[in-house]
Amino acid sequence: MLGELYKPRGLALETACAVLEVEDVYACNVAYGCSNACAYCYVPRFTHRTRSACQEVRLPKKPPVELVRHQLEHQWRFHWTSKLGVFLSFLTDPFLPKIKQETEKLIGYLLDQGVTVATCSKLDFSNFDVKHGMTIVSLDQDFWKKFEPNTLPPNLRIADLEHCKCTGEYVWVSMEPYPPSAIYKQNLKALLEELAFVDLIVFGKWNYDKRATTEEARREYAENVKVITDFCKEQDIRLHIKSDTLEFVF
Repeated sequence: MLGELYKPRGLALETACAVLEVEDVYACNVAYGCSNACAYCYVPRFTHRTRSACQEVRLPKKPPVELVRHQLEHQWRFHWTSKLGVFLSFLTDPFLPKIKQETEKLIGYLLDQGVTVATCSKLDFSNFDVKHGMTIVSLDQDFWKKFEPNTLPPNLRIADLEHCKCTGEYVWVSMEPYPPSAIYKQNLKALLEELAFVDLIVFGKWNYDKRATTEEARREYAENVKVITDFCKEQDIRLHIKSDTLEFVF
């Protein structure tokens, strides 16, 4: 599966569908493992591996572009009756220095085939005609240093997205996992104001922490959902709130 197209499931499928907006949604992990070392990363729990093990980046035996080309040209010819979209990626940051070149080759090939491509990163990304995404859950330097130590600072992520938007590209933001005040207190409205230029916001709660499951946290997320919904309506921004967040709130 590593380096090949596959059908995501659950909350991953939900995110991919919200971003890609196509009939036939796939994902591809160009590698396994991520050296960004985000403290809130879901991959260790999802894969039942230690956090340090998940920071070791492992590439597929063959370049992803070769694996995907074989799938599309030989295995899946009959699938081309519908519009195809590919999300990069759920088990790594596709623009890590170690794998950026392979990601660029894969994106180039997919775009040549008329495939819609979306990426999600916390690093400098390549300027392709894709749906560029960045995870941004806080503007604060203290949060960045504590929870996202090896990533691009949030102000530079926003600057990259703004540059892409100015050149006519589609840009989106993953505000997931957004922390409750019990984990990190911040100003949601101030963050949203900095993101008023984006095309889509995906919002989701913090997971795997009891502090994010209390009644106080539920009330806070309910208010956050209202604030972000009103903001996106005012700014004409598409909004997708993750289903597990809505279930927790309501």
